Amino acid sequence: MSNFDKLGQQISEMDATMDAWINKLGLGYNHYAVLYSLASAENGQCTQKFICDEWHLPKQTVFNICKEYKEKGWIEFSESAVDKREKIMRLTETGKAQAEPVWTATNQLSEKTFALFGKKKTEQLFSLMAEFCATCRQQIDLTEIEKE
Repeated sequence: MSNFDKLGQQISEMDATMDAWINKLGLGYNHYAVLYSLASAENGQCTQKFICDEWHLPKQTVFNICKEYKEKGWIEFSESAVDKREKIMRLTETGKAQAEPVWTATNQLSEKTFALFGKKKTEQLFSLMAEFCATCRQQIDLTEIEKE
């Protein structure tokens, strides 16, 4: 088994762990991404584009979830002062009641997990991941692929 295969297995295991968490919250991944983004948004507002970019979700998926949440009265839209085509979203009070427990529980899980893992190992983990990504990007840039 190659190191890339081992890496892929670890990433898959981390994804499965997060999927189990999201399922425990009673959500699907896409709904979680939208609620969590809105709950943690700077100034309490964000755009659909931000969620798409941050979570690598299709625009139509995010649009449909936001439409559903608007119909439920969880979010409201306003025009962006910068770009009139862009809509700014923010949670309503009803939406906050839905999203804040998701955000709070996720942050508590994160804090507890990383505290148990330890500060030094957490710093090493992120440092090594960043270094690995930079090395991989560099090798991709340098690698020539023979085309027939």
